[in-house]
Amino acid sequence: MTATLAAPPVHMRASTPTLETLVTEAWDTVAAGAAADCPVCAGPMQPRWSAGAGVVGGRCEDCGTTLE
Repeated sequence: MTATLAAPPVHMRASTPTLETLVTEAWDTVAAGAAADCPVCAGPMQPRWSAGAGVVGGRCEDCGTTLE
């Protein structure tokens, strides 16, 4: 069995963010100390703080995904 993958339609190419973009935006927002949209489920991702080190990552309140 074989499958041929087609490129997404032109109207979706510019409007659909890549995984890299989603993760980078979430990281930048969490690193600034604000809640971000989870790149997996779009739930609220809260910053995780360390004593003295500032923000060390984030954790989604809905699905548990973490960024470190």
